[in-house]
Amino acid sequence: MAVLGRIRDADLHREGGIRCLRLFGACRDVLDGLRRETALLRARAAPSCPGEPGHVTAWTRPRGRVAQYSLLTASGRYDDFSRDHDLSSFGKRFWEADRYPLLASLVGALPDLVNVRLLVLAPGAALPPHEEHALVRADSGTIGVRARFHLPLETEPAATITLDGAVYHLEAGTIHLVNHGCVHAAENAGTADRVHLVWDQLMTLDAATVMFGQAAGPPGFARLGLVEPSPIGHRPVREWERLAPPVTEAEAAKLAFLRPQ
Repeated sequence: MAVLGRIRDADLHREGGIRCLRLFGACRDVLDGLRRETALLRARAAPSCPGEPGHVTAWTRPRGRVAQYSLLTASGRYDDFSRDHDLSSFGKRFWEADRYPLLASLVGALPDLVNVRLLVLAPGAALPPHEEHALVRADSGTIGVRARFHLPLETEPAATITLDGAVYHLEAGTIHLVNHGCVHAAENAGTADRVHLVWDQLMTLDAATVMFGQAAGPPGFARLGLVEPSPIGHRPVREWERLAPPVTEAEAAKLAFLRPQ
């Protein structure tokens, strides 16, 4: 619960909150296999385009070529983003486990997923500064955390993410907590596509124990501890898009583990 409290604090822009953590490192065979599977998926499937009107992510005003493949759906379509951000995993699944066994193994090892997305930023593409919220209110009224994780598969040092003004480069093959309650932005100033697996999990007791505790992590990944990486720089953020917070600061004091939904 201490980690969740510090995620909450960063969501509220308090000192001492967690913006980013390094959690697990993939073994070479798993990383190479995930790269092969996602390359095949990209070659076979049509993505959604977050910059197009009507997309659930269009409010962030993406720049350049940004593509999204939704891997956890009720429909089996990779361009179906319709339930990416509801707070339920009911009816959602990864549909092509036989074709993509390593992706299926990763998805199956992560409790209480809300979404899993393959996000591709072409060279020069960016997601401008925007603010979402890690704090959520469940249907039961419980105040809890929906945490976001990134697993970079293809990246270069010039591909960066900014969290409340701190600039990070996320290493390939490493699962990171990325606190989307911070004002955050992503930019690919490199020369090749930046390819990340990104997912949100409801922080139930099971999910928190797997991601931050001592339970077994995803197959083929070694636990790194709760390592807060050092920023590689700082970038002032003066203007950003934002969503209205679903939870007041007073309500956030009642933080608890969520129940599966």
